[in-house]
Amino acid sequence: MSQGDPERTWLERELAELRAREAQYREQLGRKDAEAARLRAHAEALHQLLSRRPPSRSDLTRTLTDVARLSAQALRIERTSLWYLDPGMHTLRCALQLVEGAEATAEGLVLATDGCPAYVKALREGDAVAVRDVYEDPRTQELASYLREHRIGALLDIPIVIGGELLGVVCHEHVGGPMSWEPSQVEFAAHVGQVVALALETERRIRAEYAERETEAKYRHLVESLPVTVYSFDLHSGTLDYVSPRAIELGGRSAATWLAEGARAWLARIDPEDRAPVMLRFQRGAQGGFPEEATYRVHLDDGRTLWVRDTCRVVRDALGQPVAIQGVLSDVTDRTQAELARREIERRYRALLDNVDVIAVMLDLRGCVTFANEAFVRVSGFSREELIGLDWFQVVLPDTVRDSVRQRFLRDVAAGTVVPRFELGIVTKSGESRQLLSTNTLLRSAEGAPEGTLSIAIDVTERRSLENQLLQQTKLESLGRLAAGVAHDFNNLLAVMMGQVELLQRAPRELDPDKRAVAIGTLEQAIEQATELTRSLLLYGRQELERSELFSADELVREARPLLEALAGRDLQVSLSLHAPGAQVTFDRARVRQALLNLVGNAADATRGHGGSIRVATHVELLQETDARTRGAAVGGSFVVLTVADDGRGMDPRTLSRIFDPFFTTKADGRGTGLGLAITQTVASQAGGFVEVSSMPGTGTSFHVYLPARDARTSAVPARKSDLPPAPGLRVLVVDDLKPIRDAVAESLRAAGYDTITVADTRSAAEILGSTPIDLLITDLHLPDGSGAVLARSARTARPNLRVVIMSGSAKGEETFDGALAKPFDETTLLRVVADALGAVP
Repeated sequence: MSQGDPERTWLERELAELRAREAQYREQLGRKDAEAARLRAHAEALHQLLSRRPPSRSDLTRTLTDVARLSAQALRIERTSLWYLDPGMHTLRCALQLVEGAEATAEGLVLATDGCPAYVKALREGDAVAVRDVYEDPRTQELASYLREHRIGALLDIPIVIGGELLGVVCHEHVGGPMSWEPSQVEFAAHVGQVVALALETERRIRAEYAERETEAKYRHLVESLPVTVYSFDLHSGTLDYVSPRAIELGGRSAATWLAEGARAWLARIDPEDRAPVMLRFQRGAQGGFPEEATYRVHLDDGRTLWVRDTCRVVRDALGQPVAIQGVLSDVTDRTQAELARREIERRYRALLDNVDVIAVMLDLRGCVTFANEAFVRVSGFSREELIGLDWFQVVLPDTVRDSVRQRFLRDVAAGTVVPRFELGIVTKSGESRQLLSTNTLLRSAEGAPEGTLSIAIDVTERRSLENQLLQQTKLESLGRLAAGVAHDFNNLLAVMMGQVELLQRAPRELDPDKRAVAIGTLEQAIEQATELTRSLLLYGRQELERSELFSADELVREARPLLEALAGRDLQVSLSLHAPGAQVTFDRARVRQALLNLVGNAADATRGHGGSIRVATHVELLQETDARTRGAAVGGSFVVLTVADDGRGMDPRTLSRIFDPFFTTKADGRGTGLGLAITQTVASQAGGFVEVSSMPGTGTSFHVYLPARDARTSAVPARKSDLPPAPGLRVLVVDDLKPIRDAVAESLRAAGYDTITVADTRSAAEILGSTPIDLLITDLHLPDGSGAVLARSARTARPNLRVVIMSGSAKGEETFDGALAKPFDETTLLRVVADALGAVP
């Protein structure tokens, strides 16, 4: 081939190009080798960093900052950051961010993982996320807003994985355009991720060791500070391997001495009679089933005996195998001796209660019997075995009072109180009724908490029977003394009535209208006075039918002012001071008015000739439950207090102690019956209140009547059925043996639109009831041939819808059915009771 051959020239040119490319490749390879060597040097630097300073709790951040800085220098990038994944994998939080030329910061940036699922998925796969162009790679397109904000063009992110769990990511961020990552760079970045994971794991391990040491120190300090001795018995070696320092308090031996002597030395000091339960622990320790708590006596070297409470448990390993018995020893000598002494006292106490001739019963907080002595067994007829553990109220109380007494008992013991003394009727096993007078005590634990009650009672059944007989005899004797005065008053009233009737019977020409009106008014006043006299006697005997209504105490006093001034007379001044405008009382208005008149009349008699004024006042007072019951009220709450005070001669203590005794009076013979204050006290008691009095000779007397109050602003006034007209065609049967009463009732009912039939006895009434439709039966309680109540019950058996009204001068607690009329009554009262009974308002 010649020198100027073209083919030769082409070959030489190709060879030169190959040599040039080989030289370039060798140069690039040299640079890559140099880069790899440089990266290996940086990796070695990372290892040396961790070997010199393993991360602790205090310098973990500093260590990670140094790692990030070395990593950024090795990869020649501008930004490096560290992100942690929360336990629920909901967010990535930036814990560290290092920017070239600036100090490392904890940015506090947060990315929601549900906004970048492809990126999180790539991290969870455990490989490096090497991205040349973050805006084109689908793994990072979801992070576009964050990437643009920081002008990031390429990423090399390494997941932080410890024990297969993804904890976060180390981010190497290239600022600028796209950039390709060499394998050596990816390998180095992966090495950085491993180093960070190692640092975190090392810090976690150190932290766990610190926590374990702290826990152990706290536990040891706690155990050694307890006022008891803690011990541990190793089941594998069969040795006592721990005794707390408090052991020296159990007989003067140190913990080291007990450890040296072992558990057998302790067993040898336990009283032989108490040793068996403790020995079971060593025989059954591995299987369990031994007594975990035992109290026993320990005999010390100095001759003393201690009572020790020993409580233990079996300790098991992670596989459930028993490894030790750990327990607590406490000196309970004082407590045990006190308990033994208490039991002895209780034994003697119960023996005493069993041998005294009084009834003794103990109840727990639920009202169940925990003790009943022989005296109660004899009275009740129940054996002790039948009573213990049973509900006291269910076993011995009558049905009529059982629930109310039980509720009061439960309410009282819950409040830490009991009624100190009360009288209660019980029913024996044979059905006999007995009356017990009981003194009650609340039983408390050593800590002061209520535990139950103790009742000491005496059987007063026979005594009450004798007292009632004596009281009736005394009343009869007193009524005999009153007969002259009562007959005199009635004769005067009858004389007035007869005179006015004769006056009215004269020819109209002899009596002008004015005199006729005066005569009628005088006749009505005499009838009212006779009615009040009868009501006062019936009220004391508690035989009057009540007519409860809601009324204002202030209005009652204002309405009664003329009567009060008339009672006081012209020589005494009556002043009113009313301060209960919003309070009302639910009771018989007439009875309260009568009590007020009684008090003012007594005040006038006591003041006349000794003073000049009587003050009637009202106010509202709030009483707590305990205070109210102590003073005689049924329950606590708001009370209207009606006060009558005078500046009269007053009373000495002896007189003051007897003023509420029936028929006791300091007035001259014939001027007083001694019923006024007894009636006043009865009114207050039946209303749920009480009466208090204060007096001193020469300074006057004050009576305070407490009546349960209701607020007029919140008290609903029920609709009066009688305010509506009667339904037409209703038929009423009137039964009374007195023709004037029958005729008067029938005439009033006919005038009001009722169809009325009258008869005089139960036999005639039964015949009509059996043959004629009757809507309402009005019958006297006492008829010549039987009882009106029996008639009503018999009629209702055949006619369940029959309405019944009972007429009586004294109801005496009898059943009143749908209504009651207390004789004497006026036409207005008759029509109101009839309308209510017939249910004019559904």
